[in-house]
Amino acid sequence: MQTITRTEELSRELGIRTWVALTGVGRALAERAREQRGQTAAEYMGILFIVALIIGALITAKVPSKIGDAAGTLVDSISKGGKKE
Repeated sequence: MQTITRTEELSRELGIRTWVALTGVGRALAERAREQRGQTAAEYMGILFIVALIIGALITAKVPSKIGDAAGTLVDSISKGGKKE
């Protein structure tokens, strides 16, 4: 009977320690989500994505202007690794 009681005590203690650890992990994740570290990089990526969409739209729409031609030339240059022919 004493073995069962000791096993129950150990199980209870393990459960409490697990609960405390998971609560700490949850709090750490919540604090991490509130941090602003890395925010600038995400904003720059968003801006670059929007610029790429605009350039792609200009090229796809075949804008007959210097802007469209220049954008097409730049995209071609970038896709060739910046090497001039």
